Amino acid sequence: MATLKFYKSRNFQELIIFIAMFALTMLHEWMKMETFMDLIKGLIFFSLLYGQAQLHRRVLFPLFLTKRYTSYITLVFISTLIVSTMLFALDYYWIAPEIFANGESLFKGLLYHFVLCIISTFTMLSLFLVRQYSSELQKRNEAQLLLSEINLKFMHAQLNPHFFFNMLNNIYAVSLTDSGRTPDLILKLSGLMRYQLDSGTKHLVSIADELKFIENYIAMEKERIGKRCEIKFVVSDDIRALQAHKIAPLVLITLVENAFKHSVTTARKWFVKIDFSVVNDRLSLQIRNSMPDQNLTAPSMGLGLVNVRERLRMLYDGKYELSISSDAEVFSILLFIQLNALAHD
Repeated sequence: MATLKFYKSRNFQELIIFIAMFALTMLHEWMKMETFMDLIKGLIFFSLLYGQAQLHRRVLFPLFLTKRYTSYITLVFISTLIVSTMLFALDYYWIAPEIFANGESLFKGLLYHFVLCIISTFTMLSLFLVRQYSSELQKRNEAQLLLSEINLKFMHAQLNPHFFFNMLNNIYAVSLTDSGRTPDLILKLSGLMRYQLDSGTKHLVSIADELKFIENYIAMEKERIGKRCEIKFVVSDDIRALQAHKIAPLVLITLVENAFKHSVTTARKWFVKIDFSVVNDRLSLQIRNSMPDQNLTAPSMGLGLVNVRERLRMLYDGKYELSISSDAEVFSILLFIQLNALAHD
């Protein structure tokens, strides 16, 4: 981890850019370098160019960003003139005096170094701006992922009390009619609580474990309303065969819970029917339940579905389909998820 941080450090990246630019700048002169001193001369020459680029990026370019254009242009011209004169002097007196000894124009030499200084300055500035943009984009993406993670945990925290409040209501309702079954229901509830606590810290759980959790929840609902409500839970696959498939935890249970909570009717047949399958890594969940009587409909009926939509959007953005429909007698939910496309995997 420390090594990875070192590679990502600004100083290391600056060093890599320096070496790469030096290699590219000296490439056309490489065949002419015969001694170690030639390499030193090239390194000193390039260091002046690099220093000019750094001065421009760190000191002068902020003037442009703050719209102090006159100061920016003036100082860029002065600094470029000074550095290009230094480069010319290096060439004239030390690096390549033989060129000027053959009658090369001094003005052309100064102009060449001035243009070279400008080109190298803005070339390296472009590289630094691209790197800075990439870094800012990465930070923005990391911040967005962190915000999504916080939102997921917040919604998970919202769902937990709501879920267990309903379960306690179930146990209370059963205890009024058959208190002997209460200890067994409390034991099942503890298993549900344990699963929620364990899975809440994971990005992925096996579908087999998630279905077992849903099965236990449905078993508790059958204890409460099984004599009055037709309950069907059909899994097209062998649950053990689904052990290799993964899913974000506790996404499906809210839809199942919503079906039981908002299917109560005395005017018609009361039912909850759930069909589940996985084909080619594509999860399919269909839930149909009886429409509740108008006077029994809870004001919070849509809250759970809103939370599910938001979780699906953050976890499986663009890789899921959720359709909801209803008529006078049936409320239907159809969900498809591409299991190998989890956004936070």
